[in-house]
Amino acid sequence: MIDSEANINDMIRCDDSGCVYYIPRDLFAHLVLRTQYPRRKYVRYKEGAELYGMSLCHFKAFAHEAGAVSKINKMVLVDMDILDKYIEYFREK
Repeated sequence: MIDSEANINDMIRCDDSGCVYYIPRDLFAHLVLRTQYPRRKYVRYKEGAELYGMSLCHFKAFAHEAGAVSKINKMVLVDMDILDKYIEYFREK
């Protein structure tokens, strides 16, 4: 049950066979739109390539150029903050 009208504004209304459900916007975006919410600071190569819509090979090279790669034992993580700053640096104005 919704407590206040302010909460309704943060929800998505879904009608299903006469039943009404209210789903939080962030959960809806994650499930339906496949967006990451909240965004993680570190990702692995495969997840990063999917997020940026590029091949795994190109994402790996891109992450290394940006200096965003951290290796822990045999696990490799890419710092998304560093990668985003690197992208912004080369953005055309």
